Formats: sequence, structure tokens, C-alpha cells
Amino acid sequence: MNIKEIVQIPYTTSPRFTPIEFVKFKDYLQEAFEERLNEYNTLLGDMSFESDLAVEKKLVKKTSEALYTETFQDGSFVEPYKDIIEMGLEIPDDVIIMHKGKVEAAFVAMASSWNPRTVQGKTLAEVHQPVADNEMLVRASDGIWRSMISGKSFHRHVWGISSLKSLSNHPRHKKPEFKSLDDLYFRIEHERTLTVDEDTAAFFIDVEVLPLKTVFHLKNEYRDLIKDSINSMSENLLAYKNLEEIKEMINGTT
Repeated sequence: MNIKEIVQIPYTTSPRFTPIEFVKFKDYLQEAFEERLNEYNTLLGDMSFESDLAVEKKLVKKTSEALYTETFQDGSFVEPYKDIIEMGLEIPDDVIIMHKGKVEAAFVAMASSWNPRTVQGKTLAEVHQPVADNEMLVRASDGIWRSMISGKSFHRHVWGISSLKSLSNHPRHKKPEFKSLDDLYFRIEHERTLTVDEDTAAFFIDVEVLPLKTVFHLKNEYRDLIKDSINSMSENLLAYKNLEEIKEMINGTT
């Protein structure tokens, strides 16, 4: 892991997507499946949905066909998923499916402090409205959508720090209090896009969680890199990312 490719100075909400050859999943371990299944059984409609239009247009089936056509280029056949729940439990990544620029289906078991139910039927610009300092992100939203249906796949990182060590940071999960940086976890989201057809595309999101102290121990410079990135954030962004107290700790003021 190269933190320098993930953490920016100064921090900006402007999206940085890089082209990738195809969407590739990590190994899907039993522990990960059980965590996703537990999240679904706990949150149900607060982490997954499939609109009437998604059902009518068979967007999940089309997405799974596009995904495995791209991933298994040796011609291997995989039965298409019948609905968003089956798809969300059968793959290790979260998935968000969009049609004509609007979110029509999602299974998000690793949410980073947002409720997936709230994005149903929204455009990317509308999805990004709650983000602090969102001007560049909102302006880029139409361009992101055009890239998503361009026939090419793209990847970007998003990072955060949390006192929850679970992959899910859904707002219904209470975050523990913390007394030091050793109580915290560094979260990395890997977002990848997949074109399904000229009107449909998907986001696949993988989340990594590491103890923050482990990241600091990887290279001495990583602590300063993360500190300088946090110090470059506006007050609005610090509040949005729940980093106000963490900023004081990492600067040694508490």
C-alpha cells in the first residue's frame, strides 16, 4: 500500500479517477461474507434497494453479465444474479447501479457514515450535495457519469479515520469513544466504475480498514503526510469527516 497515492496535500474533494483495465475483486473470504450477511440482516432497507425501474429494466442481470464478460475474459460462464440482494451477497464489493444518470439499485454493506437508502433515484450531483466543500465534486458529477458510460473503467481512492474497526460505518452503528490515536482506524475506499450499456453503469466499492498505528509504523513519513492533509482541511470538511478531535490529537494539542 502506498499512502502517498491515497492521501493528498492539500486535501481536496475534487475526484481523481485513473483508468483501469477491468474491475477485479479480492478473494471473498467466509468472514467477509458473514459480515456482509449480518449487515444486511441488521439494516435491510437502510443498506440496499432495487427500484421498480431497475426490476423492469433487469439492471442487476445486465450488470452481472457486463461484469463477468469483462472479468472472465476466458469465456467462463457465470449465472447472472436475479436481484440486488443476491448480487450483494455473492460478491465481496458493495455495488451501486445507475441508469440514465440516476441511482436505481444498491447494496452497500460497508458504508462510510452515510445511509445508502437516501441516494435512491438521485443523480451524482444530488448524491454529492451533503459533502462539505463539494463545489468541484458537484461540478464534476456530469463528467463522472459520462466517463462511467464511456466503455472504460476507472478507479479512485477515498480515505477517512474512524473509531469503528468494522468495515461498515453506517450511521446506525454507534462509534466508540476514543482516548488516543491508537484507538483509531484508517479506512480506504477503492471505487471502480463499470459500463453496462449506453444508459447504465455501476460503482463497485471495496473497503480496507487498518489500525491507524499500523499505518504510522509502515513508514515514518505517513504520519506527517496524514497530519498535513488533515491540517489543510477547512473547518466544514473536518466536521463532515469527523476529524476535529483527531486533528487536535495528531498535532499534539490534546
